[in-house]
Amino acid sequence: MSSWRMSLWSTVKNLFAPQPIATRDELKEFLMSRAAFLTQKSIMEYVQARSNMMFSTLLSEPAFLAAYEEARWGSYPAAFSMVSEMAEGLIRPSAAGPTLELHAALVAIGRDVFSGFPLPPGQDPQFWHQAAEALDHDLGVAGLGPPKEVHEIPLARAREIFERLPLDERLRQHDFTMFRNTLRFHMAEIGTEFAERGDMKALARALSH
Repeated sequence: MSSWRMSLWSTVKNLFAPQPIATRDELKEFLMSRAAFLTQKSIMEYVQARSNMMFSTLLSEPAFLAAYEEARWGSYPAAFSMVSEMAEGLIRPSAAGPTLELHAALVAIGRDVFSGFPLPPGQDPQFWHQAAEALDHDLGVAGLGPPKEVHEIPLARAREIFERLPLDERLRQHDFTMFRNTLRFHMAEIGTEFAERGDMKALARALSH
C-alpha cells in the first residue's frame, strides 16, 4: 500500500476509533451517558420481552410513555451510582492519593451532573440531592473493600430499578432475576468499554486536583 493510502487509512481509523477518556470532563460525559444507556436499554429490553406483540402498541400509549419516563428518571441515580462505582474500581489502582480523594472527586462529578437536570415530574423536591447522598454512600461502601467485579455492582440497587418498571406488578412479579441479569450484562459491556478507553493514570491525576 502506498504511503498516502496508509496515511489516509490511519486518519480514517483515528476518526472513527473510540476516543480516550483522560480528563474530568470526559469522564463526566462518559458516566452521564452510560448511566442513561443503562436505564433506557435495560428497561426497554425488559418491556419489549414482556409485552411481545403489544410492544409497538405500548409505544403509542401516553400512559405507558409517562410511566416509562418516570421509570427512566427515577432509576437514573441508581444507574449513575453503578457506573461511578465501576469507574472508581478501575481508576483506584492508579491513584496515588487516599481512596477518599477519588471518592470525593466522583461525588463532585455526580453533583455536577445532577444539578444540570430539571426535577423529574412527580419526584420529591429533594430528588437530586438524595441521589447525590446515595452516590456518596455507595462509593463509601465500595471503598471499604477491594473493587468488585463489574457485573457484581448492580446487585446492590437492581431491585430499586426493578420496582420502577413501567408494567403492572402482577406481570413482573417473577422476573427480578432475569431483569437483574440484564443489568449485569450491560454493566459488563460498559466496564469493558471503560477499561479499553480510559486512561486510568491520567484520570487519577485529573481527579486528584
